This record gives sequence, C-alpha cells and structure tokens, in this order.
Amino acid sequence: MAKTARDLLLETLENLGEKQFKRFKGKLNDWEVPDGYRRIPRNQLEKADEDDVADLIIRSYTESYGIEVALGVLAAIGEMDPHEKLHKSWQKVAASTPPVKPGADSQRVTPTDGQHFVHRHQVALIKRVSHIDPVLDGLLGDGTLTQEEYDTVRSKGTPQERMRQLYDCVRAWGKIEKDKFYQYLLEENGPLVRDLENN
Repeated sequence: MAKTARDLLLETLENLGEKQFKRFKGKLNDWEVPDGYRRIPRNQLEKADEDDVADLIIRSYTESYGIEVALGVLAAIGEMDPHEKLHKSWQKVAASTPPVKPGADSQRVTPTDGQHFVHRHQVALIKRVSHIDPVLDGLLGDGTLTQEEYDTVRSKGTPQERMRQLYDCVRAWGKIEKDKFYQYLLEENGPLVRDLENN
C-alpha cells in the first residue's frame, strides 16, 4: 500500500534523535503560518511523542501543507538529511496523485488577468517554499541568475529569506524567465504549486 503523508512524517520524526525531536517541536511551535492556519499550541506539543506530532501536523495543516511545514522546520534546525529524504519521498507520493485539471498548466501560469503565477502567489511562495536550493541551481545553470545574484540569495539563512531575496531579481524578469522559475518550482515543490493552482 502506498505511504501517506502521515506515514512519511512519522518515519521522519522517529528517525530524529531525542534532542533533534525536541528542537523540531520547539521550532514547530514558533513556525510562521499563513492566514487560514493556526499554530499548534505549545501545551499540545510539549508532551507529544512522534505519533502525536505527526497527527497534530496533519490535523492542523492538512497533508500537503503539513509536509511543507515539516520540511521548513527541518531546514531551519539544520536537519538536512531528514529534510532531503522527506522531500524525495513526498515528491514520489505527490507524483502518483493525478493532477486535478490536466492540461491547464499554461492557463494557470498566466491567467487572463495577465498576472503571472509567481506574482499572484508571491506571499504564499515566500512563506511556504522550503526546497529552494535546487530551484536556485536551475536558475543559475540556465543563465537566469548571475553568479553574483545566486551567491547573494544563497547567503541568506532561511528559505523565507532566500525567497524574499530572489524576488528582488524576479521583479526585473520577463515572462520567459518567470516561466522557467515556475517550472523549477513545480519540479522541486510540486505539491505546493499544485495546492496554490487549485485554490
């Protein structure tokens, strides 16, 4: 049977050491969430074990966003190996889920009002993209970002700070560069992009 988001979260949390799990819970409690979501109260997290935390994340944030929150928290506490494993596992699960509106990608990237996906969802992307480095690598590799721009963005600490810095570059881009940015986001943060497209 295919693994669920909860299965993947539980597996990730169980593989963290005791100290790392405590740090994960502390950071999760402080995690900034967009409107429409509420932080998990500290008193619910304090005595929660891995099983409870996986449940709390899914109940509070739904599957897709819950995984994004977990990825962001793992990156913020420097747990990059579990972050990579969870990201890859979730990409496989998400890829096996059929898209809601096949063939509508081009319409969603640039809708009739002319506003590109990357601008329409700028606030959500800054808050919710947790897997930013491969996106930056792609943009550097195809010449969209200069080495200097790439280094400046990479020098920022958190995924949110890197996305904010990247948007300083995005403002100067044309449609071709924005489309490339969208494609890299879709490849590396597919569940988030699909969630935004379908809302």
